[in-house]
Amino acid sequence: MKRYVWSVIAVAVMATSGLQAQSPAGWKLRVDRSADATDPDAAGNIKFTTSGAGFHAVNPQAAIYWNPANRASGNYTIKASFTLLEPSNHLNYYGLIVGGKDLEGPMQSYIYFMVAQDGTWLLKQRNGQQTPTLAARTA
Repeated sequence: MKRYVWSVIAVAVMATSGLQAQSPAGWKLRVDRSADATDPDAAGNIKFTTSGAGFHAVNPQAAIYWNPANRASGNYTIKASFTLLEPSNHLNYYGLIVGGKDLEGPMQSYIYFMVAQDGTWLLKQRNGQQTPTLAARTA
């Protein structure tokens, strides 16, 4: 039987004004450059900080966040809560990523489950620049 090791990564896609990029100790971030030319994300710097027992992300553009120390194997449960503080005039998706590999390289790969501010969700996969949909946007 194969045994997989998964990294758990939080994703936040929220529009707001640009701020200086920073992140909590041990955490890394990567701007999620979309291959979709219609992506409405604005240019600007990202701010990712601790906030109470959790984190606060201010994103003028999409990004992924991960801590290489957060790894799981075997059966496990992923649980998170997200609060969108400033909805924008377009859908913002945020959620969780599992199975992260080569996250800092050109062939990054992961599966991501995302929920939008209107309650719809989707499941996608990233393989380098390709982002095939595994489950289309669903209410």
